Amino acid sequence: MTRCWRFVTCVLIAGGLAGCGSVQVQGLTQLQDSITKFGEGAHLASTAQGDFFRAVQSADCTHQFYARAYAWATGTANTLDISGQCTPTILNDQQIQIRQSMMDAITLYADKMAALATNDDNKTLDANSQRLATNLNGLVKQGGFASLPVAAGVEAGIIAIAELALDQRRFTDLKSAAGSMESSVRAVVAALKQENTAFAIGIASKIDGTELNLREVLAATRKSREQMSFFDVVEARRIMQSVNPFSPGLVAGGVDLKSDPANVAQQLNATLDGVINANRAIAADGTGGIIAAINDLIARAKKAQTIQSALNK
Repeated sequence: MTRCWRFVTCVLIAGGLAGCGSVQVQGLTQLQDSITKFGEGAHLASTAQGDFFRAVQSADCTHQFYARAYAWATGTANTLDISGQCTPTILNDQQIQIRQSMMDAITLYADKMAALATNDDNKTLDANSQRLATNLNGLVKQGGFASLPVAAGVEAGIIAIAELALDQRRFTDLKSAAGSMESSVRAVVAALKQENTAFAIGIASKIDGTELNLREVLAATRKSREQMSFFDVVEARRIMQSVNPFSPGLVAGGVDLKSDPANVAQQLNATLDGVINANRAIAADGTGGIIAAINDLIARAKKAQTIQSALNK
């Protein structure tokens, strides 16, 4: 009776005519919509992460080509392969897949939370999602995450998420699920954030190495080519833009994206923090707090995706 009276009081103050039940339904609908958006934010973050991984690999391969060309030009190498073939040294395709699997676990978790939020008695995920959960479980058992610095935490987290997705872990409500799964989600997010920061440092180092080589070449050509070395400078600038997909000062939609490697990683990590914040809100806050946290996640994810989309044009 007390809860119903509070709902009726709120409705009367607002001048409405709906009863207690309709207010409860409206609040439930808002919560369900927000949990659906939680999944949307997680999928946006996953797309941005995938783009970042590919940009890191591309920058690595471009750097390798210019490094080989410089070695040939300065006489430290006698052969030159101009085909552009590359063996990635930072992220190969298999390593990208492993890290994308971590994001798959996050999106799988968000999708399961959306299923738990529905009015349907059947909270089971579709066949594709269940297959993904099974594959993630298998990847853990095969040692697929063993190369990660924090493998143990990641493996335990992914197993817990897969078990939730496969209904091997059951919860009576969203809050208990979010609270119980927080440490698992946090472990996967922490590993991704650590990886993002490390990749940004690695790419920045390679970019700096290419710039150093170009400056040495320009110093030499200025003496021999005099005014014509102007064109060498222009070409050097083009090379720097190609070797650095995170060119500073990148603008999209009139907004300076400050897209150096460190800032791009920070934006991705902020989005991942948004996932943690949203999950914590689901576990502990009321509907208003949950909506605010999930809206913040969506905003962060869209900003990260805007940067990645601009980088990959």
